[in-house]
Amino acid sequence: MRNVISLSCFLLLLLPSIHAQRGYSFTVGSGFSYYYGDLSAGFSNLFVRPVGHASVGYYFNNAISLRFGLSYTQLGSADSLVYQNRGRRLRNLHFRSPITEVSGILYWELIPDRKFNVSWQNKPHFTPYVFGGVAIFGFQPKAKHQGEWVKLQPLGTEGQYIAGSGKQPYPLLGLAFPFGFGVSHRFGRYLGNNVALSLEISYRKTLTDYIDDVSSDYPDLTALVEASGPLAATLSDRSGGGALGSPRGNPGVKDAYLFGLVSLTFYLDRLGYR
Repeated sequence: MRNVISLSCFLLLLLPSIHAQRGYSFTVGSGFSYYYGDLSAGFSNLFVRPVGHASVGYYFNNAISLRFGLSYTQLGSADSLVYQNRGRRLRNLHFRSPITEVSGILYWELIPDRKFNVSWQNKPHFTPYVFGGVAIFGFQPKAKHQGEWVKLQPLGTEGQYIAGSGKQPYPLLGLAFPFGFGVSHRFGRYLGNNVALSLEISYRKTLTDYIDDVSSDYPDLTALVEASGPLAATLSDRSGGGALGSPRGNPGVKDAYLFGLVSLTFYLDRLGYR
């Protein structure tokens, strides 16, 4: 919530500088995604996944723009493939989850285009930029059992459906705060006056710890069987050695994910052709 308030205050401070220079854009890109959470340990290329992205942008002036975007990827990880620690490998948890994200992100170009809204004809432009914003994403963690991928949230693998456990089923919509940096180059005569290529890295800090279905501690497996069935107990404790109340994850650290994107931006209203 503090991040949202800070972003709102920044936008209010920006308003006096907004003037008649403005334009619209469409961006499409692809790249890779990566997950950080209770089932990650450093970086492993085994769990790099493709991501697709599209957005529409509105330019307030020659440095500031706002983009509304849609992204899709699939995150995943596995104890057995990531960790060298014997205890973690024995825990043997794994997951995959689709991520569908809708975002609103403010971009700040650090080298403003001095020809913005004057003349872009045959004039390349290069700039680094930074950005930050807010996103809502949907997810659905699954684990593989006997050759089939099983949805984990309806099973309550940490005892969410056990009466009196004090736990509630987690929602499958989450809030994230994307931020990052990139570089952009508009080609001018070489490819098109209204086309720019950008490379960017962004980190998504979320407010959920359940993208991977792992957060707190092991439940009472007998009670879990009664509440959700034997499959829930099997996927809660794949090692068979998780003692009641012992840590299954770390609830103090929320999950996150990262995007690396290569994108093309098309300026829709051909500003400067006068």
